[in-house]
Amino acid sequence: MKALQILFSILAVLLATSVSLAQDERYGNTPEQQLNCKEALSVYKSYKKQKNYDEAYIQWRKACEVCPETASEGLYADGASFIGKEIKKVEDEDPRKAVLIDSLLYMHDKRMELYPSTKRSPNNRCEVLGRKASDFYKYNRDEHLAAYNMFKESVDCLRDQSSATTLYQYYTASFYTMKRAMKGDTVAQANMRAQMLTDYLALTDYVKAGIERAKEKGKERDIQRYEKAKGNIETVFVAIADCDDMVPVLDGAIDADPDNMDLKQKVLRLLNKKECTDNDLFLPVATSVYSVEPSAPAAYAIGIGFAKASQLDSSFTYMEDAVNRCGDCADKVTYLLKAGQLASAMGRTTTARSYARQVLDVDAESADAYMLIGDAIAGASKACDDGALGGRSVFWVASDYYARARRMSEELSEKADKKMSNMAKQFPTVDDIFTYGKQTGESFTVPTKPGCPCSGETTTIRVR
Repeated sequence: MKALQILFSILAVLLATSVSLAQDERYGNTPEQQLNCKEALSVYKSYKKQKNYDEAYIQWRKACEVCPETASEGLYADGASFIGKEIKKVEDEDPRKAVLIDSLLYMHDKRMELYPSTKRSPNNRCEVLGRKASDFYKYNRDEHLAAYNMFKESVDCLRDQSSATTLYQYYTASFYTMKRAMKGDTVAQANMRAQMLTDYLALTDYVKAGIERAKEKGKERDIQRYEKAKGNIETVFVAIADCDDMVPVLDGAIDADPDNMDLKQKVLRLLNKKECTDNDLFLPVATSVYSVEPSAPAAYAIGIGFAKASQLDSSFTYMEDAVNRCGDCADKVTYLLKAGQLASAMGRTTTARSYARQVLDVDAESADAYMLIGDAIAGASKACDDGALGGRSVFWVASDYYARARRMSEELSEKADKKMSNMAKQFPTVDDIFTYGKQTGESFTVPTKPGCPCSGETTTIRVR
């Protein structure tokens, strides 16, 4: 028994020794080379830690001379960083700059070759490719197609794990590839435009995932990077997403792949995003998506389609479905507002006001919600008529809500002014209020009456 234990101990020592030797072999073939390599790595990393990058770069070059190429992935990651700093010091006309740029790209290539996958980063090659694409594009501004191909391979591989920089530069490279590299080839440009339209939806999803991931880890700088990427992607999207140009491209994409439901879902989101609803593509895509997978966006889209056809009852049914399916989705305010506006148009004033209040629960600064409340109240004159000033008081209250919306939103000011002008035409005359013993400027409380959407509200007496 004791002999067996001794044997196991010897085997353990031998195994540990062999592992140690195997690990040392990556630093060189001889003990002397291994020692020199480890010392060189330690020296340059020490200067790097001190942020003395000039000396770190010098010592890094010495490490490259004495270490095997497989000594450390850090040789290539740090090398790219050091060379990038060196490039910034060199003037454009200096021949050394081109050499440094080649060296920078070589660092990325070698790192991808030797370390395509690591324990920390299973898709290491894809991540490094994104960095290479970024550096390549930075110093080769006219090589749009080459940069695009690198970015695309990286994004297709990493998807929502892509860096913020890779995501927005991929979209930028796509745009310039379409505009310049494909100039004169109308078919290629049309195909790229179609891809960019659907790419937009995927990229915004990836950015959203990146922001959520950064928030979970408490990384504020990463949050800012992804927010910046989101803005840059939006800028490019606006440049290509004109409804008149967009609809034929998307229509062609669906004709080429009519059974692709994922494509139809993306197209539907895109049409909703740009409010491209007044076309022959919109409603068929919406109903197709809804029939297979009922969802809030699809219900909203169908509701919009019926509204365009003046079928308000059907439109409202689908809009309510969109609200119910949404929960706390990002488009909740949009759905609530549209449902309220439809209810107001149908004369369902209490329902319209209820939806407006739900909007304000989500966004207390929504000027649109106050406009909607004004509309709902303005249409309730008969419901508030008490035989005295009740029927007229609704116009005062509605005007109050329009005025509030105008103060909150410059964009709605002109629309609010027109509505206020219309309300003023419905105000009572001086004789009317005198009949009931009232005066201009007095406070007035709307009588409580069933069905009156502004019962109990206080306003100010005005005359036309």
